[in-house]
Amino acid sequence: MRKFLTRTWYLALVGVFFYSTYGFSNWFTAQQENVPEIIFSWEYQIPFLAWTIIPYWSLNLLYALAFYLCRTSQELHRYILQLILAQCLAVIGFLCFPLQFSWEKPVTEGVLGQLFSSLAAFDQPYNQAPSLHIILTIVVGAFYWRYLSKKWHLPLLIWLSLIAVSILTTYQHHFIDLPTGALIGYLIIWAFPYESTTPLNVEKKESNQKRRKLASYYFLAGFIIALFAFLNGTWLWVLWISVALWLVAFAYQYSGVKVFQKNQYGKLSVPAFLLLLPYLIGVRINIGIWLFGKQKAVAVTENLFIGSITETKKFPVVVDLCAEYPSVNVKKYCAIPMLDLVAPPVPDLVNAAVCIQQSLQQGENVLVCCALGYGRSAAAILVWLVIFGECKTLEQAIERLRLARPEMVLPEESRLSILSAIEDLQKTSRN
Repeated sequence: MRKFLTRTWYLALVGVFFYSTYGFSNWFTAQQENVPEIIFSWEYQIPFLAWTIIPYWSLNLLYALAFYLCRTSQELHRYILQLILAQCLAVIGFLCFPLQFSWEKPVTEGVLGQLFSSLAAFDQPYNQAPSLHIILTIVVGAFYWRYLSKKWHLPLLIWLSLIAVSILTTYQHHFIDLPTGALIGYLIIWAFPYESTTPLNVEKKESNQKRRKLASYYFLAGFIIALFAFLNGTWLWVLWISVALWLVAFAYQYSGVKVFQKNQYGKLSVPAFLLLLPYLIGVRINIGIWLFGKQKAVAVTENLFIGSITETKKFPVVVDLCAEYPSVNVKKYCAIPMLDLVAPPVPDLVNAAVCIQQSLQQGENVLVCCALGYGRSAAAILVWLVIFGECKTLEQAIERLRLARPEMVLPEESRLSILSAIEDLQKTSRN
């Protein structure tokens, strides 16, 4: 009973915050003159479907029920944090970029008419972009996706899709509100996931000029694309590219590989995958260009191979060092994600060399991979060749690996990391 009362109290507090901030933003915008309305011409073809008020309203029930279904206090607090953040970001959008919905709803009778009347009792047509309903559909949907078993995932996805579409077919929102709401929703569950730490935590690292430079390039590219998009009126879709590039810039400047949220099975989290999708497409195109007409994976020793992450499905055992791209169809898998184009961290190289040795002891072919199989994977194999292989020095290892992978890239900062990793492992073996 105490647990029930505590969660009811939480629900009441969040509810008060919801209705007070939602009502204030409606009232504030209603005081403005000439509130704009953004409509695409094809939206006039969207039919009014009165029955979709049912899935529209069902979000309220799912929203509240989740308070009582949370299995731990930590899960409950994370869910509440996501809800509060959703409310704050949506209200900021309503106040800073006020929009309205001016279409008149057809008269609806019966129970459906009562549901529309209940909605109109507290709702006004000013809380538009980003759609809070879409943000909450993603936040609440993410909770139930974790809570329900896999056999319920398809029905849940269908129902969540109905809720999303209902914002259009009940004449509550214009289309622009949907993708903007989806962007905010996925940013929230990316920033504050249930399963892992937030990628907003800044890495404790020494100042790295190359990382800062790469971050500035990605940020500037995202800014230029966003500016061009706004000036040309295509910003709704092209802004997605800017967001992806800004997240990559954040990875290099602050958070590191946590931005990509790559798990132990080689998959990026759903929000990370969707938010970064334009960048991931660019990564795949870049891999195809660089490896066109070249071997994507080659043997270094009898059972050890170096190559691109695109080749993982051909190997029974994979040591994956690529942070920014997912791996597929791997039976035995070890992930040590590292950022591209910068010196690999020494502890990651140490772990990678040990993982390579343990994987080879299984007696099967092992692929050590990164995006191209030129940089990060080469660094890890060089450490392995000196510590566990037949090479006595780093120079011998470099000569050996260049025979297999002539395209290997070894900048000076990577060489220093490799030497430090070798030294650490030698110290460990002596102790």
